[in-house]
Amino acid sequence: MLSPSTLSLLSELQEKSHAAYSEGGLLYTYVEASNQAHSRYPESAVGSTIRRPSELADLGRFLQASQGDYVSEAAAPQFLLAAQQLMEHLRADLHFDEMILLLEDGGHDMEATVKMARRSDNRFFELELWWSID
Repeated sequence: MLSPSTLSLLSELQEKSHAAYSEGGLLYTYVEASNQAHSRYPESAVGSTIRRPSELADLGRFLQASQGDYVSEAAAPQFLLAAQQLMEHLRADLHFDEMILLLEDGGHDMEATVKMARRSDNRFFELELWWSID
C-alpha cells in the first residue's frame, strides 16, 4: 500500500502538471496484486532494479515533461531529484526486490510504468503514470 507521504508526493506532482496543462496533466494508477509477481512481472526483467543512471534520468525527464517542458531531452537536476525521491518512497512503502521502468514518449504525451515484484510473498506492484497536453 502506498503511504500518505507517497500519495502526497504524487498529488503535488499532479497539481504542478495540471497547472502546466490546464486541459491535461498527470494522472496515475496504482495496482497491487497478491500472489501474482510470478505471472505479472515481465520475465525478461527478472532480477532488475534501477541501476543505471539513464533509467533514473528517463523518469526525471518524464516528470519534467509532465510539468511543462516536453522539449528538453535531458532532465534538469530538480527533476532527477524528484525521480529519486519517488523511487525512494516506493521502495520504503513496498519493499520490492525487483523493478523495471518502461517509458513511452508520444511527444505531446508520455507514459511511465514502474513494475515491481516482492519475491518473499510473490506480490506484484505497478505504478502507471501518464500525462498529456490535453
